[in-house]
Amino acid sequence: MLSPDLAPPTRRRRRGLAAGLAALAMTLGLVAVGTPAANAAEPDAGSITGTVTGEAGAPLQGVLVQLFHCDPDFDATQQADCWTLLWGAGQSAKSAADGTFTISELEPGTYRAALAPQVETAQYVREYWDGAETLEAATDIEVTAGAAASIAPTLEIGATVSGTVLDGDGAPVSGGYVYAYLSGDLNSTRGGASVASDGSYAITGLPAGEYVLKSGPGWGSTTELVDEYWQDVYTADAATRVALTAGAAFTADFALNAGAAITGTVTTGGTPVAGVEVSAKYAGSPDGWADTVTTTTATDGTYRLAGLDQADYVVGFSDFDGDLGQQYWQGVSDRAGATILTVAPGDVVEGIDAALTAGGSISGVLTENTAGEPAPSAGAYFDVLRENPAGAWERVTSARSGDDGAYRVSGLAPGEYTVLTYGSSSARWAATYLGGGYYPEDAAAVAVTASTETGDADVETRPGVSISGRITDEHGGAAPDARLVLLYERTPGNWVEPPAHGGAGDDISYMAGGMPPGNYIAKFEDRGASDEPYATQFWQNAATQAEATVLEAPNGGTFEGISAVMTRTVAQPEPAPVPTLAGIAQVGQALTAAAGDWGPGAALTYRWLADGKPVDGATAAEFSPAEAQAGTAITVEVTGIRPGEAALVATSAPTASVLPRFADVTGTGGHTANVRWAVAEGVIDGVKGADGIVRFESTRAATRATIAVALYRLAGSPEFALPSKPSFRDVPASHPAYTAIEWMKRERITTVTSTFGPAAMLKRQEAAAFLYRAAGPSFTAPAKATFTDVPKGSSYFTSIEWLAAERITTVKGTFSPANTVTREALATLLKRWDALPG
Repeated sequence: MLSPDLAPPTRRRRRGLAAGLAALAMTLGLVAVGTPAANAAEPDAGSITGTVTGEAGAPLQGVLVQLFHCDPDFDATQQADCWTLLWGAGQSAKSAADGTFTISELEPGTYRAALAPQVETAQYVREYWDGAETLEAATDIEVTAGAAASIAPTLEIGATVSGTVLDGDGAPVSGGYVYAYLSGDLNSTRGGASVASDGSYAITGLPAGEYVLKSGPGWGSTTELVDEYWQDVYTADAATRVALTAGAAFTADFALNAGAAITGTVTTGGTPVAGVEVSAKYAGSPDGWADTVTTTTATDGTYRLAGLDQADYVVGFSDFDGDLGQQYWQGVSDRAGATILTVAPGDVVEGIDAALTAGGSISGVLTENTAGEPAPSAGAYFDVLRENPAGAWERVTSARSGDDGAYRVSGLAPGEYTVLTYGSSSARWAATYLGGGYYPEDAAAVAVTASTETGDADVETRPGVSISGRITDEHGGAAPDARLVLLYERTPGNWVEPPAHGGAGDDISYMAGGMPPGNYIAKFEDRGASDEPYATQFWQNAATQAEATVLEAPNGGTFEGISAVMTRTVAQPEPAPVPTLAGIAQVGQALTAAAGDWGPGAALTYRWLADGKPVDGATAAEFSPAEAQAGTAITVEVTGIRPGEAALVATSAPTASVLPRFADVTGTGGHTANVRWAVAEGVIDGVKGADGIVRFESTRAATRATIAVALYRLAGSPEFALPSKPSFRDVPASHPAYTAIEWMKRERITTVTSTFGPAAMLKRQEAAAFLYRAAGPSFTAPAKATFTDVPKGSSYFTSIEWLAAERITTVKGTFSPANTVTREALATLLKRWDALPG
């Protein structure tokens, strides 16, 4: 832990003048700011000389040339960069009639030059040598001892915007202004001009670009005119964009309108009241703003709020030096419940009246406690807050205590109030509510009633905590989007944000003050949207809150040098999505790879692996395992290359072991060997079940279509001319066995007509007939029947006897001709048939 008396000393940062003064110098040509010149000439000095010309080649007179010197020994912890604007006698120059200039007695080193056209050359664009828009982009000029470095700037003629600025009656708005903003940077002007007495203006020397133009009555104007953008709109978003090219002239006239006005009368008990303060306060969205307009009522109680911008407002009435209670229009005491008025320039909203009633007052003494001894909080700043119906505290007014710490605020509408004091110095004392709490929810409340003073609303504040330091990048410069996050131990082990407090800072240094005594942790994090954000850290490079150094200040105090050097988190490429596989892992069935979302423009390649080994030629998004992959686990490897990134590889989860082509063909007994032959030859197709797995289903009945396809395939699937019209009504051209059945008819293997019955179960006698006809043998049936159930003279006698003679069937006694043929039995018959000679 660290206590305030052991806090490291702060290093007061000298903000580099270059950034701020560069813009100032370029705009105004000032030379009385920066680093003073040495009193005596350097013995080994150099110089910078040159000639300034216009784009047509003519010399330009009166162009101010100013120099920035880079101090190689600059302290990066005290200054943003090495550049310092030089000033003093001889440290800048104006070009002569022939365009030449010389700046002598320069210390050897690196310089940059700014060229600012003056009145006589105002039509030219200001720049940094050589043709740069900013100091950061300028070209270095190296000065060596005893030598002159030469530059030859050529300035470009800029665009001109001119016109008139008149009011609604056509009168000149003398003393008004017109500013030109580049549309990409609406926070700083690129040029501007005052409005002359005749209403005219001219802005010259504008670089090419897209502009937004804005005009207004000028600072301190007492008119009711309001600012507007060209043409006749009141927000930058709505403004017409003007594209200017080098040397172009553009006319933009403005007719400024009077702002909105709100009028009304303030009374009490029907009698007009003078001297009541009336304010129109902005009540729009948090990303907008409009100035508060305030006035006081006249002797007849009337008021007029004029010059209001286009915005939403609430109107409040207060008499904090008197006895009438504050309110908003229409008799509401809380801002949260106030009626919002939406106005636009030219509107006059009348009748916004108020009837005030008696208010009460609150008084007390503000003290500061150091080492247990309270003392008056002289001139302490404090707020009076009122509890609205939602239970939130609203600031009603602010004031300062007297030298003795005493205060009294009157003109308060009846209700519940608290007081928040910041002490005599807001950075030194902890902001404290009535009751001694530091958070709004801890504030004590007192009741204010009409025509009554509520006294003894005393608040004692204790020394606060102030924490300051610097936030830089690893090079000592500013760390954009890096932010300090303070954590306060509100109760033991409960770290929360500290209550609202004051602070200050710039792009590097910070100071937070007026926080309650206690323990703090300093956290530094990136609040931006960079692809490579700064890594979150705690003071003294702690990676986690548990490791962080606690700043202990039970009695308040100051911690200086609570700094951080931010380092970027190296952006990790977005991980490759894990591919997934769809399909059944089975020989002959297709597996499909889904690569996942790689984003636009990614190039993808695929590689399939069996048990982790690449499968030759398998490089498409779809893959069907072959017999060689049966029993292995299949994965797919996807290689993706996103635009501008290195290749990433992702591998899917493995499949279950690849099933054989027919999942139920196992073992070696019975018909299995013949089934395996049928599988290997592709003679008989499998049957896909509801689970997607293909099985042979050996004991299932074969169909007439099954044998037709088998015989056609065993014949080599010959090509032939199909008929123009299907031969069988029940075998359309779309039927899977259409070609095979038409071939059987062509070859007179089947002799049926009209219908074939492709789905009918195949009978043993039909199988015998088909095989006999397909073989086309020269055969003479025996005189005596081989099978008792197939007598001589029966329809299938010859076919069945041939089947027995060729040992295609080996049954004895009976043949059972009408029985169905199982798929495994068909496989056996086909194998034996296929083995016949010839």
